[in-house]
Amino acid sequence: MARGGIFCLEGQWHRDLYERGSVLPTLELLERLGRIRFIHKDAATPDELNYFLDRWLLKQYADYRVGFFAMHGEPSRLCLTDWHSVELTDVAERMAGRCTGKRLYFGSCSVLRASTPVLREFLSVTGAALVCGFTREVDWVESAAFETVLLDVLANGRRHNAAELRMGSAHWAPLASYLGFRVIYANGREWRPAARPRVPAQPTGERVAERPR
Repeated sequence: MARGGIFCLEGQWHRDLYERGSVLPTLELLERLGRIRFIHKDAATPDELNYFLDRWLLKQYADYRVGFFAMHGEPSRLCLTDWHSVELTDVAERMAGRCTGKRLYFGSCSVLRASTPVLREFLSVTGAALVCGFTREVDWVESAAFETVLLDVLANGRRHNAAELRMGSAHWAPLASYLGFRVIYANGREWRPAARPRVPAQPTGERVAERPR
């Protein structure tokens, strides 16, 4: 199976130029494991963001179906630096009608705390299949562990709700819930993980194997 393609736009996280925090190691790890292909670009201004969005949406990059926005955020807003931010509505207008079938992940604090109507309009304008991200402030290490799995699923999951199925599993749902993970689909359906997912009942007539003591 061909490796899924991810296009990542990363904002400038730190004021100090010596800081080296980046999502690039996560992408490189998945690439070295043979799970994904990726394109990674930095964007510090709205003009840079728009330039790279226009490039990504060219036909030659159609195989890069996952859009990963790695930057600071607020409800309905992406923060590229301390000085520059863009509204989700502006991003939607820039990509209007050019994201058919794409899966968009905002690896940003609180962006998905935007109202449901705002996010549904974003999907309607862009044509994307889904948008997902966090509704609260998240810790860098915790979110990095989470998105290592999430990015693989978004890039390679064949079913449109693959991320929901994987991140809603008994293993990942508690962390997904803690991070405030949220998915909204193009059909308007919304999904949030349960903090304590229900464990399937044991089929009648079968005994649960006991652990040796």
